[in-house]
Amino acid sequence: MEHASNGTCLSGGEAVPLGSGFSCPEGFYCPWDNEHRPVFCPPSPDCLLRRLQSSTNICLAPQGDFEPVICPPGYYCPPPGTQQLKCLRGYFCPLGTVTPFKCTALSICGEGSSHQTPLLALVLCVLLDILVCGICILFRSSSPSQKVLRYLCFNQSPPSLPVDEGEYSNGAVCLQRLDGLFPYNTTGLSLDLTFTGIKLRLGRPARDILSDVDGAIRSGTVFGIIGASGSGKSSLVNILSGRSRQTQGEIAINGRPSQLDDLRSMIGFVPQHDIVPTDLTVRENILYPGRVLLGGRMLAHEIEGYVDSLISSLGLQHIRHQQVGSLVKQGSRGISGGEYKRASIALALAGAPAALVLDEPTSGLDATAAHSLMKLLHFISRRGIIVICVIHQPRVEIFDLLDDLLVLNAGKQMYLGQAAEAQSVFEKLGHKFPLGSNPADVILDIFINKPEIGDGGLKGSLEVIQSLDIAVADDDVITLLQTLKERKASWLRQLSLAFQRSIIQQSRQTSGLVLEIGSSSIVGLLVGLSAFESRGHLFQGLYHDPFDLLSSAVDYRTVVEQALLCCIAISCAAGPAGVKVFGEGKAIFHRESQSGHSRSAYFLGNNLAVCFRILLSSLHFTAFYLLLAVPMISLRLQLALVFLHYYCIYGLGFIVSALVSREDGPLLCMLLSLITSALSGSAPRLSTVRDWHLGWFWYAWPAVPHPDRDRIPTAILYPLRPLGLEIPAPNFQSLLRILMQINLTPTSHEINLS
Repeated sequence: MEHASNGTCLSGGEAVPLGSGFSCPEGFYCPWDNEHRPVFCPPSPDCLLRRLQSSTNICLAPQGDFEPVICPPGYYCPPPGTQQLKCLRGYFCPLGTVTPFKCTALSICGEGSSHQTPLLALVLCVLLDILVCGICILFRSSSPSQKVLRYLCFNQSPPSLPVDEGEYSNGAVCLQRLDGLFPYNTTGLSLDLTFTGIKLRLGRPARDILSDVDGAIRSGTVFGIIGASGSGKSSLVNILSGRSRQTQGEIAINGRPSQLDDLRSMIGFVPQHDIVPTDLTVRENILYPGRVLLGGRMLAHEIEGYVDSLISSLGLQHIRHQQVGSLVKQGSRGISGGEYKRASIALALAGAPAALVLDEPTSGLDATAAHSLMKLLHFISRRGIIVICVIHQPRVEIFDLLDDLLVLNAGKQMYLGQAAEAQSVFEKLGHKFPLGSNPADVILDIFINKPEIGDGGLKGSLEVIQSLDIAVADDDVITLLQTLKERKASWLRQLSLAFQRSIIQQSRQTSGLVLEIGSSSIVGLLVGLSAFESRGHLFQGLYHDPFDLLSSAVDYRTVVEQALLCCIAISCAAGPAGVKVFGEGKAIFHRESQSGHSRSAYFLGNNLAVCFRILLSSLHFTAFYLLLAVPMISLRLQLALVFLHYYCIYGLGFIVSALVSREDGPLLCMLLSLITSALSGSAPRLSTVRDWHLGWFWYAWPAVPHPDRDRIPTAILYPLRPLGLEIPAPNFQSLLRILMQINLTPTSHEINLS
């Protein structure tokens, strides 16, 4: 190593004193003694060019005998800075190290290491991946050896005999199994519904969907609603079930005016388009609402016995442990259309409702399956339950199973009365029914061809309502509603059930989980690769005064650019995944909340369950990022920052999925995530936005802590302020005075000092 002689500088220039003291700042190697003060020497051409580089810009040797030098990577300089020692094995020493940093467990740290190569996160990823694969296999397995797991989680059930599919269409067997099936739905009171003057106006300009519809529905009857497409059938059953509110009119329960919550609590609703979680088994789907809606008064084994009896009664025993699957998704293996419809009915019956409302339950079914389903509904009604169903073009056999009939046309009531008397009423009005014809088809044809007909049926509506004997006292109705409210499970129990169900669902969504973890690993690898050459030295500023003259080229951009890349990468990996996880359950959330389930318990339960998914993705991103970028911050801190950022983007995905359609959600979430990434402090700087009085807006986003945490380990060398990214001002007067004496000649690269 070449040194200047007699205290002179290598460049031959005059040494300039650095301050008046003799103390050596932390992180520097100071070769002076008590008789010589630290000096600054004009750098040699090679040193000057090296200092101007954006990276690897530390001069290899001091430029004078008494010039301080920053402790180089791979070495440490303990106080008082008179020694420069090589880093030991098991430790690493980045630029400006005072005390060696101990390498974490499972890290590669040889002698003279300037950084550690952490492998702990990678090992944890492998172990967790093996564990998750095992759990997914267990949850997807139907082997009898998994009974213990099912019991601990969600799906345990006592052994029972298989049900022959032929028993489902056997009325005697089904009726026998339904006997005593609903002892928990009411306090022994019958339920009668009346509705008068129901009007509904929607659209702009507003148009009448329903106009002055009246009706009375008796306990233990099947009430059928028929009409042409667009006649308001679905709108009416949505109002009767409490799913929507009428513009005008009144609905009464046993003569007492009701509210929407009253109707929802006692009526089970089966929508036209079945909404059933596809990645749960039939029994898991039916057991969940049973535990939520009956868990307040029934013990666990009583609920399971009730659900098992319900499954047997609906002819679903042979597929109770089979996943439902999707009817529309290509390649999705699941149950048949008829079984799917019966599973939807079982979901509504799981809460032991006092009434059952079905919107076109026979749609999409063949004639035999539709007839069998209506026979089942007829049997259910004989247990004292009101059954209201919209039927689209019913067969004769189905029409004969209806007790009362309401005919709608263009939102108006055309007929209300007993279904068996409908043909005779219209024949008295002069309409002919061909021998052997379907009465329902003839009635629909009458109003399609002559929509002005129907006054005769309207005149009889009020008579039917007035003939209904309502002898239940108002106090009894209040008692009934209170009983229905108290039988629900507690909020904490609903939270636990929602959490368990979400865990099971995610364990069976293996393709999405693997894709998300793979995406996180890839983006973490790419972002780490972009910082590979820095080898953990992501920030370089001006040294503390008066040693700022010894500084190399500052690098304020790498750390904030790394933060920006991390934010963009996490947004790409977590945004679409968050929309998918929450978007797929949006229809389930609406159906369950309208059935009386706690909204907050559903939301928090799913949020807690998704934290495991977020942790896996965060750990994989962190493992590959640390492996290549090797930043100074610890694994725990880096993982915490990434986890919170993932959680934030997942929350953004939930908000987006709640506001827009499932198809538009991923694109909008990506756009919003990129906006949050731009607020990382990269440009404009945080010091600039504070001058705009908008700093609070930048600090509200998860991207800001990334650059700040990466700069903290270098605070010993540079004057830094947290979360500010302010650029410390150098001693410009001294620096300018020195640089003005330097004359660079491009051909010779010599420095002449006057």
